[in-house]
Order: sequence, then C-alpha cells, then structure tokens
Amino acid sequence: MSTDPAEAVSATLAANLRAGRTERGWRLEDLASRSGVSRGMLQQIETGQTNPSIATVARICATLGISIGQLVEPPEDLGRVTTAADIDVRRAGRASEARLLINDGQAPFVELWDFDIAPHDEISSHAHPTGTRELIHLHQGELIVEVGGAVFHVAEGGSVRIRGDRAHVYRNPTAQSVRLTMTVVYFGNQDPRYARPAT
Repeated sequence: MSTDPAEAVSATLAANLRAGRTERGWRLEDLASRSGVSRGMLQQIETGQTNPSIATVARICATLGISIGQLVEPPEDLGRVTTAADIDVRRAGRASEARLLINDGQAPFVELWDFDIAPHDEISSHAHPTGTRELIHLHQGELIVEVGGAVFHVAEGGSVRIRGDRAHVYRNPTAQSVRLTMTVVYFGNQDPRYARPAT
C-alpha cells in the first residue's frame, strides 16, 4: 500500500466521490450536468488519474450537498478480517496454549483470545495496566479463576468478568481439557507484551 500522502488523498477523494454519486443514483453525466464539471474530469477524479483544483472540488461538493472535508476524509474503518496465519500462538502454563485471535490495535484496545488449558495445568498472569477488564466464557470443562484474593468457579457454558489489572491465575482442576474464549479490554494503555506493532 502506498504511503505517499498525495496518492492517499487522491484515492480517498476518488472513493468518496464515487460513493456520494452512486448513493444518489446519479450517473457521471448527471453529476456533470448538475455541477458544470465535465464528465471526463469527473471520471478522471473517480479513477484517481488527476488531482482537481479546489474550485472544481468546491463545485462538486456544492452539488452533492457535502463539505470539502467530507469529500477528502478517509473512509471509516468498518472492519478487518484476521486469517489463521495472523493468529499469535503462545505456550502457557506447563502444557497449555493461548492464541491471540484478534488484536485491535486501536484505543480503546481490545484483544480476543482462545485458550486450551491442559488437565491439571494453570496459567498465571501478571497484572495488566490499570483499568483492564477480562471477560471469559468457558466452552468446555471446569475453570477456577483467582484474582486479588478472590476465587471464582466457572462451570462449562458459564462466564466470568474479572479485574485484569491484578495478578491472576486460570486453573484447570480436572483431568479434562479446558477451552475458553477471553476478551481483554484496556481502558488505559494496552499491555506492551501484546501490543500490535505499528504499521
């Protein structure tokens, strides 16, 4: 992906112009006749082949009924797919495994984890940054969670919310494997151990 600011603005302008036009059900000819900007110029803008003057952008915006800022604003990040190759697999406890499925990387920071805790194994964690919360759902087995002196027993199909900013332990007290999903929400800084590198 290009990091050239001019190319990024041109691509954003092209996408937003095309979206604004098609949302109104207009063809290029319709926008051209309404705005006084030629069809050829509009087509070049929508394909990123030219950088229009401010006067041209202003005429287009007036016709679409939007501000210049709206026309050049990067599109909202509506989602992102994580593939199996992106999953960060970590060994935990003596024989258990933790998989970081999704690491949002944007404030407020959120992580989605999948854990397999081996029979009679436990996973210990230092306190995360102040304000961190963990939401845990148990798919299989039995789980004991210890945090700040409190002990929570979770049965299969149950869930628990804990303070992640205290040292905590997830313990499997049985001979059956435990499978759980955890969402970690940071209300301050993300734990640097899991922060996604800047791209």
